[in-house]
Amino acid sequence: MQITLPLRQGVALLLCLFLVAGGTLGCAAIEEQVKAHPETAAGVGVGAAVGLLTGGLIFHSAAGTLLGGLVGGLTGGVIGNVIEARAQDRAATSKQYNYSPAQGTMVRIEAVEAHPAQIRPGDTINLNMRFAVLARNAQQTLQVSERRQVFLNSSVVGDSTLQVQRMGGTWTSSQPLTLPANTASGSYRVVMSVTADGMESTQQTTFTVVR
Repeated sequence: MQITLPLRQGVALLLCLFLVAGGTLGCAAIEEQVKAHPETAAGVGVGAAVGLLTGGLIFHSAAGTLLGGLVGGLTGGVIGNVIEARAQDRAATSKQYNYSPAQGTMVRIEAVEAHPAQIRPGDTINLNMRFAVLARNAQQTLQVSERRQVFLNSSVVGDSTLQVQRMGGTWTSSQPLTLPANTASGSYRVVMSVTADGMESTQQTTFTVVR
């Protein structure tokens, strides 16, 4: 099914959580990134700002299709819109990876994060990742799938996929997940993957629910 949920109150907090290779990027830097590359944001109309909160621009993922849902112990929770922007253009990303067109399509997740790492039922956690994607042709747009799977023990309790067209470069991507009030306490594992042109990169992280 397609999920087209509105931005929830407090979603501006996500703007402080986009990743760089060494840690978390500040709000001011996020604002500068998005302002520098407004045409690359996935929005309600490409580059259209939904709001200006907490020092950054907020964009919906309406340019893509969000599939999936919550099951089991997370039934009743809310999967929010993906918020994202291009952190580096193709030229900068190609230089970083010493990329050659002969390599074909390259997909690389650089970092993932579940923030905060410890939450309570009813709270919102942000599933963040930063990834690079490059194609042979500098003008080529790739069909990219960003998938986030949430596991409790060995059972999948959440699974969402954003399918969207992407230009080459390095992207920051964050999705809010609001837990239902009856969420079981324990350690949850989040597997995040990015797929393009048959190439895939995967990383995982964890978060803990406490009462």
